[in-house]
Amino acid sequence: MGDDAIEVLRTGKFNHRLLSELICHKDFLRFMLDAEIYVDRIADMRINDMNAVLEAVRQMALMKNGGEENDLHLRTLEVAQIREDEYFGSLIADDLKGILRDIRNEHRPDTMTADETSLVATVQGQLQDAMNFEGSSEEKQVRALMATIGLDYDTLTKEEFVSIISGLKKSKYLKSPISQRGKARPQLQHGKGKKKRR
Repeated sequence: MGDDAIEVLRTGKFNHRLLSELICHKDFLRFMLDAEIYVDRIADMRINDMNAVLEAVRQMALMKNGGEENDLHLRTLEVAQIREDEYFGSLIADDLKGILRDIRNEHRPDTMTADETSLVATVQGQLQDAMNFEGSSEEKQVRALMATIGLDYDTLTKEEFVSIISGLKKSKYLKSPISQRGKARPQLQHGKGKKKRR
């Protein structure tokens, strides 16, 4: 290994553990072989020979066909020719993706790995639960508002519930569907109600 590479390994700010796992993966040698074949142009002559034969056959068929290029067999002979960069780019990318996918799966249980369930999906589930709750319309609104900020309604104590409700009453989004003019405001009953069956 060259001095520059050793210096990068020594001082580089990258994930050394990931690099070690890449190198130790069972398919790493294949990835390196495919990269070497591409970089050193080892397969170029074979690919060029094959493309030349296909193009010669296509040209003869084209002359025989009177110059009509929109023909199934002529088009097949054209697209069968290998574009080296595209072929090796895809081959090397597939090698690397396979290695990284295996490493990714091995790290799935790690504490530092991101959770699979996204925050959006979690909040959507909580909102759906709030809407399915059998209770007053106002209580559903409270549950939905709490779900959007990640609070689980059912884990609250009565004291916490009263404190949160007094704050939420100031929200412009929490409106009672019942007119309160001339009537005492109904009290929300914490923990009364139950979820609807789906």
